[in-house]
Amino acid sequence: MTSEEKRLIADCRVMIIGASDFIDYVKAELYRSGFNSINIVPGNDVHTEIGPVDMVAEYAGEACTHVKGNAAIPIIYPFDFVDGGSAIVVMPGDDNELHGKANARLWAVEYMAGYCAFWNMEGCDWLQSALPKIREGKTSDAAQRTAAHICARIAANIAVGREVKHFPRFYLCKNLE
Repeated sequence: MTSEEKRLIADCRVMIIGASDFIDYVKAELYRSGFNSINIVPGNDVHTEIGPVDMVAEYAGEACTHVKGNAAIPIIYPFDFVDGGSAIVVMPGDDNELHGKANARLWAVEYMAGYCAFWNMEGCDWLQSALPKIREGKTSDAAQRTAAHICARIAANIAVGREVKHFPRFYLCKNLE
């Protein structure tokens, strides 16, 4: 990473919305990646307005009910899929299919499993086998750390102006541990 990229990351302002240890993992990974200005907002604060931030990382395991209006900032949704982690990036101008979903985590895993099956993607078998666990509401520290790592890498790429996959595409990785 160049010194200019490190400066861009350090100067980037990130807001994390959510409540759980998962957000703590995301925050830790963002700090490790070089972000200095991270604002944490509790998940039950549904009247959150976007302040002076460059992007939002929102835990979307439960309902996504935060008020964002038409904020022109990227939103990263990290997911714990028990056997792996994932993230969906919604860029300004994208349809935000996740906004207002009662169970965004379940919607996302079913969407991604269907996408992988339709396109016959390799390396997604673990996602199909994780579906019953996710439907039961199980979580995994390893998957949360994996998703947090994915989230931080995406945020760093956005901060330095690199191209990132965004909805309807997604990031998906089997647990790193």
